[in-house]
Amino acid sequence: MQYIAAFDIGTTNVKGILVSQDGDILGETTRPIHTYNEENRIEQDPEEWWKAVFEIANVWWQSGFQPEAVKAITLSGQMEDCIPIDGEGKSVRRAILYSDSRADSEAQRILAHLGEEEIWRKTGNHMDGQMTFPKILWLRDHEQANFSKTACFLISSKDYVIRQLTGRNITDPTSAATAGMMNLVAREWVSNWLDSFALESSYLPELLAPDEIAGYLTEAASLLTGFKMNTPVLCGMGDAGATTLGAGVTELGEMYAYLGTTGWVALPTDEISLRGSGIFHLAHAPKDLLIAIAPLLNAGNVHNWALSVFGDPNLLDSQEGFAYLEEIMANSDPSIRQVIFLPYLNGERCPIQDPEASGSFVGLRATTTRGEMCAAVLEGVAMAVRQVMELLLGENEIRRITLIGGGSKSRAWNQIIADVCDCNVVVPKDSEYLPALGVAAAGFVHLGWSDSYADFSRRLLAMRPSEQYLPKERNARAYGKLYQNYLQIYPALAILSRQVVEVEMASR
Repeated sequence: MQYIAAFDIGTTNVKGILVSQDGDILGETTRPIHTYNEENRIEQDPEEWWKAVFEIANVWWQSGFQPEAVKAITLSGQMEDCIPIDGEGKSVRRAILYSDSRADSEAQRILAHLGEEEIWRKTGNHMDGQMTFPKILWLRDHEQANFSKTACFLISSKDYVIRQLTGRNITDPTSAATAGMMNLVAREWVSNWLDSFALESSYLPELLAPDEIAGYLTEAASLLTGFKMNTPVLCGMGDAGATTLGAGVTELGEMYAYLGTTGWVALPTDEISLRGSGIFHLAHAPKDLLIAIAPLLNAGNVHNWALSVFGDPNLLDSQEGFAYLEEIMANSDPSIRQVIFLPYLNGERCPIQDPEASGSFVGLRATTTRGEMCAAVLEGVAMAVRQVMELLLGENEIRRITLIGGGSKSRAWNQIIADVCDCNVVVPKDSEYLPALGVAAAGFVHLGWSDSYADFSRRLLAMRPSEQYLPKERNARAYGKLYQNYLQIYPALAILSRQVVEVEMASR
């Protein structure tokens, strides 16, 4: 049997799978990653990513899989990082992660120099301190010694591992779209922007399509990993692109939602959405499509908050935690409830861009139960999902959405989302491995095992086991009324929230 080795280098774990030509997943193996969070500076050691990959590979060989059976290696990984490497391909310092916004002032400098209109026209996105471009300027301004050692800045965690496997500095258009300096339509670096900030274009990796060969396994990498020397290593793609493929969303009219600690709702599109909406745009694996993503800062973290307040905090991030809340919520009827929860515990990025927005309950009475409050919390996230779905869809309608991520382990929450959004919800089995399975699609296309990404989705992903949740008409009608009230909560409370923040700042 022949396989594609697929790795997903996320924020908390590195996952590896072997995918057969029939689409079977074997050898599922995970290794944890440590994150350094010091004074809101969020970093990881790239060598941990690399070590996790060759440890996973050696688990495979010890389990009886044969290196000769692996016909290609492909990877996905977290994006929007700043990973400075030297001429030998080794990290100069720890990687600055996507969630680190230390470069906000540098982003403002770029915005003032280039202008919002020019940035949006070229990149399809706004400019902020989480992007790679301002982080490069931050490194030059604050760590000159490290900057002087740097030969190239990589964008995605998987890019670093590919450098160790092949000796080449590359990235893919999906990852590059998060850097703040790629022309989204042309899929090429905007080199004159670097010139205007006295940066050399040689600092940037080469752009390759996900199914292109980044290089071949070197002798040194073969000795460490056990893979056969000269095994082709594909460029792969950033995790949001791989997740989109893994969710089977490859064509116009399809949509999915991801519920992790944070979340997003995404769909393929052939045009850039309206500026200022909070929607982010990435290059999709099919070259004629983009991915429009509406990010949600509040998803699984809201569930954990509810569990810590109303349930058992020892069950955070566990299946038992979902079951505990579902038991509390049993027999909660939306048709007779007036409690609504605004889930902005960590501010929000879409459809509003307000880092100071806060969560709130509205409609509490002396008769309100703990179960009703728990249900309102999960419903609030579902209503946030519906709101960004409507933002992405515009006048279009959708009757089916794929739901993935840790939040999809809750059957009660899945049903709530189906009822609130009034559409069918499909939850694939083993969704934690979907980014790795999605990036395996690049291997299928490269090897000719699939004619296209859409063919991979239709033949292999559509046949995988899944659960389907249909909206319940009575609940959908009740939630429709509650949703109209939900839409009015933030505008009504925004002024009060800002006043509270001003008082807090004045008292410091």
